[in-house]
Amino acid sequence: MSTLVYIDSNVLKFAATELRRFKPREIQLQWGPLSIQTVVHDNVTINPNDHIMNAELRSEADLLPEVAQAGKIGTLNFVQTAEGLYETWGLPNLDSEAGKFYGAPIRVLADIPFAYARVMGGGSINGAEEQMRFLTGIRNARFQELQRACGAYQGATKPPNRNQLLDAFHLWSAEVATCSFLLTLDFKLQRVFAKSKIASSVRIVRPSELLQEMSLLSDEGRHVGYPTPSCGVE
Repeated sequence: MSTLVYIDSNVLKFAATELRRFKPREIQLQWGPLSIQTVVHDNVTINPNDHIMNAELRSEADLLPEVAQAGKIGTLNFVQTAEGLYETWGLPNLDSEAGKFYGAPIRVLADIPFAYARVMGGGSINGAEEQMRFLTGIRNARFQELQRACGAYQGATKPPNRNQLLDAFHLWSAEVATCSFLLTLDFKLQRVFAKSKIASSVRIVRPSELLQEMSLLSDEGRHVGYPTPSCGVE
């Protein structure tokens, strides 16, 4: 069976590399005796990753198509939760011609890390505030432990950091779903968690590390299978 990999939301951001846009261009037109300067727009395809200045980040982002291909052929099984899906709704420029994560299937796990349902938007509801209220209202010892490990916990008198709180929730969800890896391009999350004394059954990896793990398994002539969670999926 394929290896179960939880997809961090920022992976989908860096995987949107074929955006169709209109690029303005000035031209000179001759209208009878008049010379007119105007702007036309060319239909072009752009890759936002071309503007990444961090060479390490760009190198990792360039490996995402190879990782996605492993999901297409079934070597890797990508999953996320409703909270991860909702997090992507706030990310701009995900309308890539190559499709979400280059067309690799990503299943949304239901009832992970526990069964719940709520209204996330509509009317006067602020989705981000509701998500924050939901996450901070969870009373679970492991989730609170992971909040400290991911840097979300800011002290008893301060609210937790929202992004790192989501990181903790994603990692907790990945643990409950028996994932082997959490794929991310958030290098800070890797560093912060590595410095903590809290261990996890899920390895937080960047694309190059995940591909290296796959290569090691291939070299050994075997693939480690992880069972699909018994919970429902949607």
